[in-house]
Amino acid sequence: MTAREPHPGVFEALRGLAREGPVEVVVRGGCMAPRIADGERVRVAAARFYLPGDVVVFRAADGRLLVHRLLGYRPWGGGLALVTRGDSCPVHDAPVPRAAVLGRVADAAPTFLGRLRAAWRFLGLVLRRR
Repeated sequence: MTAREPHPGVFEALRGLAREGPVEVVVRGGCMAPRIADGERVRVAAARFYLPGDVVVFRAADGRLLVHRLLGYRPWGGGLALVTRGDSCPVHDAPVPRAAVLGRVADAAPTFLGRLRAAWRFLGLVLRRR
């Protein structure tokens, strides 16, 4: 799911606002269907920690904002990067540096089973690479 970023400074401004309280983002696309529909407004708030199963909003390399589920973390660029994937997408995204994360979708808190499923998908990715 994507939203266009009109100006590079907008993301940093949104990030600052998301640290203070939830901001609204309109979702475009069907990557998270049926959980989150195209055109739906979601509230996004920054968090100290993101866990597998969380639905996060982040800035992709091309500047778009994406709404995808966190599967886990991997080493990348001297630190850790998030491994994400849309629920309806067949493949995971490129590594997402922590600095590119806007926040967690407030109304999409996963259940314990949802977190377990995300961790299982991540384990499948790790095992396929070996």
